[in-house]
Amino acid sequence: TGYRIPDTEYRIPDTEYRIPNTGYRIPNTKYRIPSTVHSMQEVGIARNVIGAALAAVPEGGTLTGVTVSIGPLSAVVADSLRFGFEIATKDTPVEGVELEIVETPLVVHCDACGKDRESEDATLLRCPLCGGGATVVSGDETAVTAVRYDEA
Repeated sequence: TGYRIPDTEYRIPDTEYRIPNTGYRIPNTKYRIPSTVHSMQEVGIARNVIGAALAAVPEGGTLTGVTVSIGPLSAVVADSLRFGFEIATKDTPVEGVELEIVETPLVVHCDACGKDRESEDATLLRCPLCGGGATVVSGDETAVTAVRYDEA
């Protein structure tokens, strides 16, 4: 009749990217972003962007820029991310790194007509052409898509 939850305990596995409350240690440096800088979601996202970008830079290289793609369903506001990035990089070895934000469109796959289409309405996941039910193809991501650096 109904769904029964098993009596066994289910544990969600630890994720690879975790920001401790004490601050995020930038790889290959001794600098730590102060723990007082974590009150805003975009600062935390900026920290992850910095970490991912630094991990992509070859040893001895210097990070000069990073491109991030955000979609309308990502719950990330471009201006807030810029502000959070500025706060997270202030007085650090990566201060002055250029942040480029690319806002990607919402693309849905229509179950009825079988086509992928851009949708302007992120509140209703419907095909903009026929109104059929749809699933998100892209537009819910926050992703580092490019890293620029100077070689040593």
